[in-house]
Amino acid sequence: MGKFDGIFVASDMDGTLLNDEREIGAETIEALQYFTQNGGYFSLATGRTRPGTAAYRKILPCNSTGVYLNGAIICDETTETVVYREGLDDRAKELAREVIKRFPHIGIEVFLLDKSYVCNMCEITREHFVTLDIPYTICGLDDIAEPTSEWGKINFTGEHEQMEEVKQFVDYMKDAFNLTFSTPIYYEMTCKGGHKGDGVRKAAAYLGVKPELICTVGDSQNDIPMLTGAGISFAPRNARGEVLEIADVIVPDNNHNTLKGVVEYLDNKF
Repeated sequence: MGKFDGIFVASDMDGTLLNDEREIGAETIEALQYFTQNGGYFSLATGRTRPGTAAYRKILPCNSTGVYLNGAIICDETTETVVYREGLDDRAKELAREVIKRFPHIGIEVFLLDKSYVCNMCEITREHFVTLDIPYTICGLDDIAEPTSEWGKINFTGEHEQMEEVKQFVDYMKDAFNLTFSTPIYYEMTCKGGHKGDGVRKAAAYLGVKPELICTVGDSQNDIPMLTGAGISFAPRNARGEVLEIADVIVPDNNHNTLKGVVEYLDNKF
């Protein structure tokens, strides 16, 4: 029996697990190894694709069920098999087409299980793919061979003032899709159940984890569904104000080993 048996920690990446240089501190890795070696489950809960997390998973003890594209894809990391996937539909493609017509300067990114497309380029989209080192193909919406049922996420990108206009323009579809900011310059669209809250709940159910032992960590608006649905929710000190207000526990900021703070809290509690 391990001290952390049955406890599931699902963590956001950017602004939470990763520091401002998009690195993971040695103290964080050591703390997570201690947590998993003593029975705990650890996974990522991110808006990124699974291939986009590969370099980090090589150094992290991800021993459970990962949540990708905000919950549109869930993968058993012990067997590297997809256990859940829910894509968009043709209404999403039409909405993206409307955005391109109304806002030709806005970036349009389309993410599948293992492929990424840019259907409208802007400088923020260019920086996004270069900074995260994500391979991508430039093509039109209608040139993507895969049906929209395989599209996990559409990302609209631009300056924050522009994205507020895009939000107002597309939010009439909120009854059909999950629409949320991941950062002030990225507005994301996934299937209706494609948010981190549903994703983490599905991942926990797959693992047989009790709801009260689900622990989530995040800093931004798209993390709120998984924070409000957790047994214990954590936010780094650098989190957005609305996130700090709802988190059960505030831990050190992302430049000072946020996840180490989570493990230390759980070590004292259990």
